[in-house]
Amino acid sequence: MPISAKPDRYGFFAFDGGLLHQLSDAYGLGPLTGFRPVLLDGGHVTLIDIRSQTSRKMVIEATDGSRLFLKQIPWYCEPDTLALATAWQTQATAAGLPVPRILRTTGGSAWYDIGGSSFTLTEYVPGRRYTGTPRDRAQAARTMALLHSTPAEVPTGPAEDAFAGALQHIALAPDIRPAPAAALDLMRHAVRFWAAQAAVSGWGSLAGQLTHGDTNPWNLIYTDTAAGLIDFDNAHRGPSLRDVAEAVLSFCSVRYRQDTTNFAPSVPGRIDRDQAADILTAYTQVRALAPAERACLPLAGGAVAVGLVCLGLMRGDYPHDLAHDLAMWAAGVPDDMTRLLAEVCP
Repeated sequence: MPISAKPDRYGFFAFDGGLLHQLSDAYGLGPLTGFRPVLLDGGHVTLIDIRSQTSRKMVIEATDGSRLFLKQIPWYCEPDTLALATAWQTQATAAGLPVPRILRTTGGSAWYDIGGSSFTLTEYVPGRRYTGTPRDRAQAARTMALLHSTPAEVPTGPAEDAFAGALQHIALAPDIRPAPAAALDLMRHAVRFWAAQAAVSGWGSLAGQLTHGDTNPWNLIYTDTAAGLIDFDNAHRGPSLRDVAEAVLSFCSVRYRQDTTNFAPSVPGRIDRDQAADILTAYTQVRALAPAERACLPLAGGAVAVGLVCLGLMRGDYPHDLAHDLAMWAAGVPDDMTRLLAEVCP
C-alpha cells in the first residue's frame, strides 16, 4: 500500500500518437493503431479511469488486432521496488503461474521511461471482473499460494514491515486530510501492541519471504479455470502472510463503491466466516501455514486493517465522522481472524 502523498493529478487521457510511436520503437512492435481507455467484460464496459485512479493505464491495439496493456508505474513505487516487482513477475510467468507476461524493450529493460514517468507493457489477459462467488475467492487464494510457494531469484529489494507500514500510514493521514487524533492514537497504540506480540511469535523469521502487497479483488482477472494476479507495484520482501491477511479483509469484510477500488463510505463488517473459509481453505490446500505464520496472521491482519482505514481516510472514501468506528473495527480484526483460523484451519 502507498505510504507517500499522491502528487497532483494530471489528465488521465494524456496519451497521444507520439507516445504510440515511441512505444512501438522502444519495444519493436511495429504499427500500433491506438489506445483503448476501457475494459470490456461481457456486457459491461468500464472506463479504466473510473475503475482505478492510482496511475494511468491503457489497452493498446496493434494493426493485427492483438492487444497489450500499458501501465504507468505509481508515484510511490521506488526504483528498487520496480526492479524486484518486474523480476518476480517475470520469473512467475516463466514458472507457469497465472501472471501476465512482461514485455521487454529492444534494450532488454522490463520498463520504459518517458516524460519523467516509467511504464510497463504486458500481454493483455482476457477475463472477467470479480463476481463475489466462492469459486472466485478460491481461485484468488490458489493463485496467491502458488505465487508464495514458487521459488524466485530476485533482487534483494526493499523490505517492508506491516506494522511499521501501518504506523507510517497513521503518521501520514493527518497531513493529507484532517482526522480525529483520538482515532489515530487508538490505532497507533494497537499497532505497537501487535508488533510486540508478533516479534515474540516469530515475525522476524518470516522477513525473507516475498509479498505481492495488494491482494484485493480488483487485482485479479478471473477465468473459468484460474485467477490471474496483476499489479505488482507494492511487491517487497516481508512475510507472505500479509497477502493472506489483506485478501481475507478485502474479499470478506471491506465494502467497495460498486466495482471500483474506492471504499464505500461505511464501516466494514466483521469478517464473513464462509467467505473467509473459501480463501483460507483453498490457500492452505496449496501452501500450509507454518506455526509462526499462524501465530502472526491475525496480528498482521490488524496492521493491514489500520493501513486500509488510513488509506480510505486519506483518499476521502471514508467520511471524517466514521474515523472512531473505523479504528474500532481495525482494532477488532486480530480477534476476528484468530477465531476464523481456529474454525476453518484447526
